Amino acid sequence: MEVVRSQFTELLKADLYAYALESYNALPKVHEQIFAVKGSTSAYEQSTTAIRGNTFVEKPETEQIVFHNPLEGYTVFSKNRTFADGVQFSMEMVEDTPPEKIANLVLEYASGWGEELARKKELFAAQFFNYGGYTAGHDTFNSSITGVTPDGAPTALCYDGKPLFNLAGNERPLYPGGSASYYNGFALDLTSSNLITAYQQMTVTNNVDGNGRKIDLRPDTLLVPSQLIFEARNILNAGGVLGSANNDINKTQNLLQPLEWQYLTDTNAWFVLQSKKGLVFHNRKPLELDFWQDKTTKSYYATAIARFGAFVKDFRYQVGSNFATS
Repeated sequence: MEVVRSQFTELLKADLYAYALESYNALPKVHEQIFAVKGSTSAYEQSTTAIRGNTFVEKPETEQIVFHNPLEGYTVFSKNRTFADGVQFSMEMVEDTPPEKIANLVLEYASGWGEELARKKELFAAQFFNYGGYTAGHDTFNSSITGVTPDGAPTALCYDGKPLFNLAGNERPLYPGGSASYYNGFALDLTSSNLITAYQQMTVTNNVDGNGRKIDLRPDTLLVPSQLIFEARNILNAGGVLGSANNDINKTQNLLQPLEWQYLTDTNAWFVLQSKKGLVFHNRKPLELDFWQDKTTKSYYATAIARFGAFVKDFRYQVGSNFATS
């Protein structure tokens, strides 16, 4: 019987992955449409932007190239977090239950873990929007690992000491020591005219680099909670101005693609985004499953573990409105 039970645990390990991955892949993942999803091989990721000293200038014949020294921009960090769960089956339960029933029970847990990992990633990524306006910050933006990350890694706010979405009066600079003149947050309801205001905040005001030169920002998504999806579709799909008897053309028709996210908690918050820009999601460790018997207690254990993280790379690609600030 001991040999049979040992084979039983080994056979189940193979089936665990099939059930978990099938259920994981079956769920839609909005965060993969918003964040740039990348792999990771370390406890944390770190990068520093370089601000170019100048752009191409005309060089007359025989004259030297003009050289400039780049300035150091902000350093951004992203720590990878570990998420896990486990279940224990007593020796008596396993011995007194037919193996096929135990197998079904364990595989049901595995299927649930696949679904739960998909939900956990969605919930974690959505927190960047749910808590992105908190002026005091939130643990979602904590990229510090004691004794591992360098000093200066954010513990509650973004790389520049500001929330992801900052309102007028709490402006941010484009580079360390720069003039604090920029913001990407509003307290406006979702209407066609307010959508234009948010859109132009990104494409007319915030579309500059560290030297104040214009850069090309192309918002493509209107991210909303379920409570606003029908209003968002009306604003973006209607051919004429809503609520008007005139034949005026709707200026925001097809301006952006509406995207509903059920994990957003502010029922009247909305966000204009350029998808997969400015926000990065790191997958450090894929779902790892195990099933074994403890020789001292004779109990059986099944575990699931995964590691991932996310961070804000650049505030310019997001504009939010009606978000919570505390």
